Amino acid sequence: MTATRSGALDLGQGRYVTEHAAPVKLLLRAWRFVRHQPLGTVGLVIVLTFIVAAVFAEQVAPYSPDKQNLRHRLEGPSAEHWLGTDYTGRDTFSRLIYGARISMMVGFGAVFIGSGGAAALGIVSGYLGGWSDKIIQRVVEAWQAMPGLVILLTILGIVRRMDNVNVVFAMVLAIGLLSIAGTSRVIRAQVFTIRHQPYVEAARSMGAGHVRIIWYCILPNVFPLILVTMTVGLGGVILAEASLSFLGFGPAGEPSWGQMLSIDGREHMRRQPGLAIWPGVCIALAVFGFNIFGDALRDTLDPRLRQR
Repeated sequence: MTATRSGALDLGQGRYVTEHAAPVKLLLRAWRFVRHQPLGTVGLVIVLTFIVAAVFAEQVAPYSPDKQNLRHRLEGPSAEHWLGTDYTGRDTFSRLIYGARISMMVGFGAVFIGSGGAAALGIVSGYLGGWSDKIIQRVVEAWQAMPGLVILLTILGIVRRMDNVNVVFAMVLAIGLLSIAGTSRVIRAQVFTIRHQPYVEAARSMGAGHVRIIWYCILPNVFPLILVTMTVGLGGVILAEASLSFLGFGPAGEPSWGQMLSIDGREHMRRQPGLAIWPGVCIALAVFGFNIFGDALRDTLDPRLRQR
């Protein structure tokens, strides 16, 4: 039996393993996820739909979000405007698609900042232990005791009065920093369990330093938990962004779901109910999609839940 250029001989089973083994394994895992987590698959489809709409908003939206047509103001759904128009004749469907861009941008940006900071804080606190852990945890407890909504409103209220400051970036930074404390305690609890494992003790006995142990022994085993907390946390961040925009602290001049609910929905809901219904449906679907996908991902990555 001779080996071919497209593969290598597998002596264990007497067959050829092609160079595309990794993509095939990825497809098999994806199919296994779809088969065993149907509700999580629905959440993944919802999440991907909003991400595609946010990235390709210019190509997907039939109109510009700021294009006004006073002759068609406050109209219901039609062939020209699928979800109707607002009080200045702007297309509601197009504004919803561009609103997804704000929500996804704030959601992913804040989650990356929050999860990165929480991972660093939780790993250091859980690995070092002792007085270092006690000091860090007292700071985290004080961090969690602060009223998050009041702080967000204060920060954004100051930022909106300043010139040449990106409100979206300020919102991402503020929400991300406030979410570090709670997530860090979850990661710290996991690190407490991992640091006493035999492979960590073996690495320490072989002379590995703290940085090397954290990078090669702790972080790979904590990464699935970090990934799950990121996925679940996205729904909460999107809801926080919509709440801030509803209260008037979102980016001015850009369509967002919370702003559409606050301005268009409340004032013209009786004449055109879709102005309040469709932004609320988008917020609910985004939060629902990220939550059920995060739960399914947790069940898949956690060996104990996967065995059950």
